[in-house]
Amino acid sequence: MNTIRVVGIDIAKSVFQVCVWMVDGSIAYNKRISRSKLLDIIRQFEPGTLIAMEACSTSHFWGRTFRTMEYNVRLIPAQHVKAFVRSQKNDANDALAICETACRPGIHFVQVKTAEQQDIKVLRNARQLMVEQRTALANQLRSLLAEYGLIIPVGIQCIQQHLPKKLFPGLTPSCFMIIANSINTAQKRIQYNG
Repeated sequence: MNTIRVVGIDIAKSVFQVCVWMVDGSIAYNKRISRSKLLDIIRQFEPGTLIAMEACSTSHFWGRTFRTMEYNVRLIPAQHVKAFVRSQKNDANDALAICETACRPGIHFVQVKTAEQQDIKVLRNARQLMVEQRTALANQLRSLLAEYGLIIPVGIQCIQQHLPKKLFPGLTPSCFMIIANSINTAQKRIQYNG
């Protein structure tokens, strides 16, 4: 009886490439599968079958899903898979490389994150984005004020302390205040999520 050694999946947003590598080294198939049909295809394999994927966007979701279906899951860092891609890079070659990499000794696999671990990562990423946006706003305001000869030292606290209450007549002060208010709003969000 010819048994499956590993199922390699090159995951994507809507179309997946599924490669089934047998114990004898042959490839049973290497096909494109739509997202809606992926679980139906996976259910055809015996529980305990090794399913390997590149550790990338959505891989933790799929890893958790396949584990609840009682499959063994390995997430492989992309740099390890890249080393085994033969000839041109395409989905079929990527899925085959995932199969090969999953069976190599000495490969460090990525643990499938729990939903709680992903929640923490989302919070950290969102906070980092807010910090970057606040910094961009502060730098923009500082450079605009410098155009009018008002030099404010670097730092969020410095902007709040040194921003003049009365700037110039006309439209310009309201533009400065819009940016300053955006910085204050970003600061509050960062403190709330920090």
